[in-house]
Amino acid sequence: MDRLKAVFVIVLLLGILLPSASPVVVVSEPMPPIIIVGNVPRGFVVAPYEMFKVYFYIADDFGVTTGKGRIEAYYRVNGGDWKQAYVTKAAAGENWSIYQSIIHRFYGESQDFYVFYREATLPGAPPGSRVEFKIAVTDAEGHVSYSPVYSYYVANPDGPRILIVDPSVEAMAFEKSLESLMAQFNASRSFYHYNLSDFEAVAEPLRALKPWMLSDHHWEELAKYYNIRIVSPDELVNALQSFQPDAVILSNLWLPDWGLSGEEISALEDYLKGTHAGLIVTAGTLFDATNSGHLGGINGSAGLTGLLGLDSLTIANSLKGSFNLSNASVMLPFVNTGYSLVLSKEGPFSGGTIDVTAYSTVGWQCVLSPVQFGIARRSVSRSIAENSRMLELVESIKNLTGVQFNFSLSASMELPNLVASMEVTDDGVAVNHDGEDVELSVKRGLLERIRLLQALRGRVPILLAHTEDYSGGILATEGDYRAVYSSLELEAGGSDELSVLKELVDWVVNYKPVEMPEVIVLANDIDWGIRGESLASQLEALGLPVKRVTAGDFKAYEDSKVVIILGGPDAYDGVGGYVREVLTTEEQDAVRKGERGTFVKTDVWANGQVVIVLAGRDRWGTSGKIKAYMNGVDDSYLRILATFSASVS
Repeated sequence: MDRLKAVFVIVLLLGILLPSASPVVVVSEPMPPIIIVGNVPRGFVVAPYEMFKVYFYIADDFGVTTGKGRIEAYYRVNGGDWKQAYVTKAAAGENWSIYQSIIHRFYGESQDFYVFYREATLPGAPPGSRVEFKIAVTDAEGHVSYSPVYSYYVANPDGPRILIVDPSVEAMAFEKSLESLMAQFNASRSFYHYNLSDFEAVAEPLRALKPWMLSDHHWEELAKYYNIRIVSPDELVNALQSFQPDAVILSNLWLPDWGLSGEEISALEDYLKGTHAGLIVTAGTLFDATNSGHLGGINGSAGLTGLLGLDSLTIANSLKGSFNLSNASVMLPFVNTGYSLVLSKEGPFSGGTIDVTAYSTVGWQCVLSPVQFGIARRSVSRSIAENSRMLELVESIKNLTGVQFNFSLSASMELPNLVASMEVTDDGVAVNHDGEDVELSVKRGLLERIRLLQALRGRVPILLAHTEDYSGGILATEGDYRAVYSSLELEAGGSDELSVLKELVDWVVNYKPVEMPEVIVLANDIDWGIRGESLASQLEALGLPVKRVTAGDFKAYEDSKVVIILGGPDAYDGVGGYVREVLTTEEQDAVRKGERGTFVKTDVWANGQVVIVLAGRDRWGTSGKIKAYMNGVDDSYLRILATFSASVS
């Protein structure tokens, strides 16, 4: 076998070093040449003014250096005119690892065709440049083949490190030469016996798409200021450790092959919490029809929604099976209603309005106020009814997943609407749909976050920007890291949208700890002694300052941002009187009957206030409610409180 390998390498080298000759075999069906690009820059990035040498390999049945044959390499910078790069013969030993990575893909004992190993050097460029290159080969018979149209970026090595998870950079390279590449894949299997399966894996999903479903992402605009690196989803975890980014961007990860696993999401969360790095998630990354796992699960499985303060979408995703809505989606991408984007005066922005051309993903609007949500639903429904492209999306989803996607139900935002009207009970969430009642049992940590978020609806997450009809928006949370969800694919937009993206990157990179509010615990001596002290210790361990007060002292603390009351409407020593000010008559009766005991209210004694009541029908019932609440309070819960504190400060 070793002798066969040696003979094979010698034959390949002779094909490189010797001039072309007339074919010595008879080919019954002429084949197009195949082009194998051996290298692209690591992370699709090079240093300022660094030249890049690309190596590529060509195989053809009749040759490419005689008759009509020619080999050409082209490049362009920042979308300018294509320029021809000088192509020369490459020596195998010049970069042996690249050469080996190319030739090891051949299989079979005989190869009756010509091979050519070439190189081209592309010039350097300043930071903020995007360089595209492609190879065009015409064989002796006149067949023309094209390589993918690869892009790479010239980054600023002195800027903050930004890790961009964006498989569309490679996908767009294939999309621009897809017809030629599919012909080369067929020829590689039937004649050249060359393994291009990994390239086919990139190209195959693209056949299910329409061209408008993929867009160029203009990372060159960030490369001017930042040290960027672009990776695929399966490279994320290793890149976190090797690159140590100051911020991570998950860019429109909507295709099924672009999804992140629960383990990868957990690793990302651990990294963000440990380093205070920022997170930006864009557009269709939360599209559950193709990547349902990104919305997490009610059993506590990790989702991106938990990192973004969008846990309500996790509940919406879980309702599909309960109401036979499995073919509907919570989120719907590729929506553009034509309205301008209004920037707030919070976070990185200082007000203003810009026109947007980028698509938005809708469904997240259930976290807005009821009025804002209603405006968004009406606008999206009207816009989509006039958009014939959405039928193409339905077809593409079916081709990608095998599922008949219910577009109409998804466009109506039925699942988000169910979440907007749900009731959070002591042990789950209760939802009614078309007269059918369902109560979901939810893991305690998620349940307490949902309870708090439902009370703070319209305030958390912070709405940093929104289109005039709320069909597009930018949401933010704070805490141990800053996180942003942009429903708009800003990276595919024009200069104004890219400027907004840069401001968001600056904001998440420049992390500042949020001053956590003091938690006032109102409790009598009995409830404080049974479990109140334990609750206070847990909150303090999580970083919250805590002060216990009695009913006699509470008047001075009524305007506190966060108040926790231990006990029911009949609690001793004056505590019950304050509980009766917080709860409705029906809620008080539910406590006395043991039916309810955990409540979150807002703006009871002051604007910008959260009041949490933990109450049982007796002292031991109150102790049980406190224990259940403690089981659900963690650092993710604190992120919601931190965001609320920042929004009202």
